[in-house]
Amino acid sequence: MTVQTLTLETCLSFGAAVAAFISAVLWVVAARARVPHDPKPDKKDWDSFSISTDGDDFIETVKKQGEWNRWAAYAAAVAAALQGTSILIPVLLEWAK
Repeated sequence: MTVQTLTLETCLSFGAAVAAFISAVLWVVAARARVPHDPKPDKKDWDSFSISTDGDDFIETVKKQGEWNRWAAYAAAVAAALQGTSILIPVLLEWAK
């Protein structure tokens, strides 16, 4: 077994893998996020309006999933930027010779 030296490209690829894994976990969390329906029978105003599906508050669930999806997209963007940079650096260094 050979030991690989830590190069900039290796560090960038490792960071991309970590960010991609975090993104995947966050998207699974987003897909499973639920907000239970909490009816407010005493109130008769627009603020107490809700849509219930399978015992979940649809609007609040979409909001919660949107927040998790936002963080997952940020992590995916970091992964793509790191991987792109790890590919581009050797090409640019070779081109600059």
